[in-house]
This record gives sequence, structure tokens and C-alpha cells, in this order.
Amino acid sequence: MAGLKELRTRLESAHSTQQLTSAMKMVSVSKLRKAQVRAANVRGICLRLLEVYRSIVSDKEDAEENVLLHKGYAKEEKVLLIVIASDKGMCGSFNTNICKGAEAYIKEHYTHVAQKDIRILAVGNRAVSYFSSRPYPLFKDRPGLPIEGLDYAKAAGVMKEVVAEFKAGGLHRVDIVYCKPINAATQIVRSRTILPVDGVLELGDSLLKIESRTKTSVAIIDNVHRARKYASNFDSQTEVLPDLPAVIGMMLPLIPVLYFYFTLCQSAVAEHGARMTAMSKASDNAEALIKELNLKYNKMRQSAITNELLEIVSGANALNDNE
Repeated sequence: MAGLKELRTRLESAHSTQQLTSAMKMVSVSKLRKAQVRAANVRGICLRLLEVYRSIVSDKEDAEENVLLHKGYAKEEKVLLIVIASDKGMCGSFNTNICKGAEAYIKEHYTHVAQKDIRILAVGNRAVSYFSSRPYPLFKDRPGLPIEGLDYAKAAGVMKEVVAEFKAGGLHRVDIVYCKPINAATQIVRSRTILPVDGVLELGDSLLKIESRTKTSVAIIDNVHRARKYASNFDSQTEVLPDLPAVIGMMLPLIPVLYFYFTLCQSAVAEHGARMTAMSKASDNAEALIKELNLKYNKMRQSAITNELLEIVSGANALNDNE
């Protein structure tokens, strides 16, 4: 009977776990949908900003004086690596893949850079706890940023500090490592250069395609050079005030800010997708465990009943023999 009590306890625990994981799965599904909508909206804003930028900058020479666009690297580069993870666990290998992917990225691309010149800006408590025990210095001695509640205003404030440091020469390159969602169940670790800005502008061939909508058709331009040629058709209709360098100087800092926020939105989609998948697998495992424990419980219970019946029959036979 002690075995039956133990099995009952394990069954109750498995049922509680299944209820918890099922509830967390439903919460993740709801958050995933909201995150997908937000990421799609921010992506549209990024596309529009780059479309406007390319429509007024037909040649790189127009913006070559701006330090954010392209900057020659020093022999000893000063690098900032922004690592975006999550605040909470229970999302499978999501955080582990990002943190280990960031270290692998450093070893692959920055073997020529002194360790003291590679600074880390960790976003998400899991990334903060991981890199707090690593030998890389932190950006402005900041321990990190929780991703919960990191809205556009706060993200813009952080990136303005990064852009100011880049302009002052304290940084020569800013990269970002995050998890990009492929679908609800699949995420991959990606890395991008967001400063200098030309690294983001070259994404026009892949992620940031220009979508130019007219009353009669939709023109999707896959190549940056074709996009500039297309935009040049409207040069006579475009007037830039107060002047082109001033407008470019205002627009360029917005590109890394928006792209940083866009990666935060993508990371949120990937996180909720990973947690939804992990909780779904956990619920399935709990269901399989419950079936297995139920089978064992019924077998033990049936065996106990059979033994009791045998004892009763044996006792009755013994009484009959004595008579």
C-alpha cells in the first residue's frame, strides 16, 4: 500500500505540472500573437524610413561626411556587442543558444581585438547573469537591462548613448546578437552590425526590401541600386529642407535606434514561440507520464485486490476444512 500512496502522490504532482504548463502555453500563445503584430508594425516603420532615406540619398557621396554611415576602423578596434536574451527561463535552450552564440561570434570575428576592448551590453536578465561572470567589460559599467518594460522610449535612450559613444570615437563597431523567429516553433541566433549604419542599409537585399505602393500597382524592389534608380525618377518632386546634410544627420541616428527596437520585437516573438513550444512539449511529457503512472497504479491496485481475494478464499477454505 505504501507503493500505491507514492504513485498517487506522483500522479497528483504530474496533474499539477500539466495544468501549469498548459496555462503557461496559452499565455505564451497570447503574448506571441501580440508580439508578432508589434514586430510587423515596427518592421513597416523601418521599411518606410529606409525608403525615405534612399529616395533622397541617390549616391553615397551625398552622405560620406557623416561619421555614422561608414568609418575607417582603427588597428585596435573598440567593439560593443549587444546581446538580447530573456528575463525568464522555461523557454528551452533559447537563452543558452543566444549567450553561447554571442561568445562564438566574438571568437570567430574578434580574435584580433584585445579582450578589454570588447564591451558587452546585456539585455535580459538571463544575458546579464551569464555575462556578469565573463571577463568582458560592461558598457559604461552598466550591469544590464531587463527586457521587461523596455519600450521604444527606453530603447531609444540606450541607443542614443551608444551612438554618442560611437561619434566620440569610443566605439568603432556595434554588433547585435539576438534570436530571430523563423516560425512559431523555430528560432535561430542571428548577428548584425548596426554601427556603422551602412551595415543596416545593405539589408535592403534581404530583410529590408522597399515596398513602393501606388494607386495601380505594388513595386517590390529587391536590389539597393535598383531602388536608388527607381527613387531617382521622383527627384524633381522631392524638396529637402533645410538642406540634405542636415536631414541626413537627423535620419541616420534613427536607423540604429529603430533597428535595435526591431530586434527587441523579433526577440520577443522568438522568446514566446520558444516558451510556447517548450510548454507544449512539457504538457505532452506530463500526459505520457500520467498514462504510465495510471497504468502502474491500476496494476498495483488490481494486484492488491487479487491478493486480498486470495487471502479471503484461503481463509474460507481453511474454515471449511476444520469443520
